[in-house]
Amino acid sequence: MSKVDERIKQIKTQLVGNTGVRVLLLEGSADVDAFRILLDRQFSDWEKNWHLEPAGGKKAVLDMLAKETSWIGVVDRDEWTLQQITARLVGQPNLKVLPRFCLESYLVDPAELWSAFPPKQQAKIAGGEQQLRVELRKNLVEWIRQAALLHEVRPLWTQLRELGFPNAVTGSPPMPNDLELKAHLKNWYDALNADDILSKVHVLEQMMNAMGETELFSQWLYAKSFYPQVVHQTLNRLLGQKEAKQRRISIFRTRSLPPDLDSLWQAMGLM
Repeated sequence: MSKVDERIKQIKTQLVGNTGVRVLLLEGSADVDAFRILLDRQFSDWEKNWHLEPAGGKKAVLDMLAKETSWIGVVDRDEWTLQQITARLVGQPNLKVLPRFCLESYLVDPAELWSAFPPKQQAKIAGGEQQLRVELRKNLVEWIRQAALLHEVRPLWTQLRELGFPNAVTGSPPMPNDLELKAHLKNWYDALNADDILSKVHVLEQMMNAMGETELFSQWLYAKSFYPQVVHQTLNRLLGQKEAKQRRISIFRTRSLPPDLDSLWQAMGLM
């Protein structure tokens, strides 16, 4: 029995049983904590029909959904392109992709953060919402650079694999002759053309510098790093020290309910 099959069996026998409750698969335990808070705030009886379970990563979610079509799974969008997302959703209709870059993207938008703070916390920031915005935008040029590289460079691995890298020239005999090998190498070289990649990175940087703040913070910045390294540290300095996990939970409890998750709640039959 494969590890995927063993995990599915464990969920069915130990956690769900014969209750008829369906499973919402999430990538990790932090995702379960966040979604439980959001569900509790909106739907008092959601647990009658659903069980939240951490799968242990995006691949695990995808693998289990392929075998359990009545379950629903949610994964971070990350640097998936629109074409990749569309292909995934066609192949796995029980898969839901977050409408934001990742779950932490619900914790980094300055306007959303400000509205999540109770008045006593807002009063601790002398310059108010504008000062919070200034603090979070420090060194933003570097974070935009990181985002541009993530969105442009990481997909190159998938592109190279689609071009046969490296199996096309390292598999079993018959092996490619010199002309065939040269053709493969040229395809890979063209995909990794430095000037072309740099040009695309510059285009992304210019686009992000010109876009609105909400779109930038929620859709493009790599919030998995930006939240702990910038937001959490800034709030420690402005509002007082708090353990990272507890601050994350606190924000999910008080931030406005994100309407971009309504399609997920609808798929779960809650709306």
